[in-house]
Amino acid sequence: MDIACIMKRKSVRSYSTEPVKKAEQEKLLAYIEEINHSKGVFGNTIRLQYMENNGSGNEKLGTYGVIRGARFFVAAACKKAVAYSMEDTGYLFEKMILFATDLGLGTVILGGTFGRSGFSRAMGLAEDEALPVVTPVGYAGDKKSLLGRLIKSNTGNRKPWTELFFDSDFSTPLAADDEYAEILEAARQAPSAINGQPWRIVKEGGSKFHFYSAGQTEMSRIDMGIAICHFEIAAKEKGFSGQFQVLDRKRENNLKYLVSWVQS
Repeated sequence: MDIACIMKRKSVRSYSTEPVKKAEQEKLLAYIEEINHSKGVFGNTIRLQYMENNGSGNEKLGTYGVIRGARFFVAAACKKAVAYSMEDTGYLFEKMILFATDLGLGTVILGGTFGRSGFSRAMGLAEDEALPVVTPVGYAGDKKSLLGRLIKSNTGNRKPWTELFFDSDFSTPLAADDEYAEILEAARQAPSAINGQPWRIVKEGGSKFHFYSAGQTEMSRIDMGIAICHFEIAAKEKGFSGQFQVLDRKRENNLKYLVSWVQS
């Protein structure tokens, strides 16, 4: 997983009937197992499950016409009412998404356009677990559903740099030629629900980046985790070492402070 993979990733809503090749499936399953034994930035774990849509009985997995031809899915479960559980779900789920991208597989993160009852039964969801996101997994097909085409028309746009990244405070946009520009661009390219891009990042000095959220929904918390994942992957590739820390910072500009990346 690297910056090139982040830039290559795209949302796929139409899938070929070709099954996932055995070698790629085995690699994905091994990585899912690795994710299930990992922790997110805030110390939470999630449970990913790979499943097949066999189209029968109580296990039918539906996506309300948004997805065409999908046969295989990965669903994510996390603990309910646990601090930062959604953010860590987004962070860890995106790692799996990018791993699948590296394997040449298509994905698209679904937060509200899937039948939760079918997926919940398929993965044996516990009472203390939530099921915030799923993704189909497979090879891209040619034909898109009408609803899929309508959704696709809004996904390529990104907010301008000056609305997302700031220098010292929210009144000063960060210079586009900043040494961290490529890392921040990787965060800017993160997918988000209805392309809302809730993340706002303030650079302090030359060694701290503070992440704030403008989001108001559960999915915006997932989106924040995805952006954090992109930032971390890009920073490591560019040779910047650091760690995420929750510092003593308050809400600013009506934005919720989430976490900071501190260079080491």
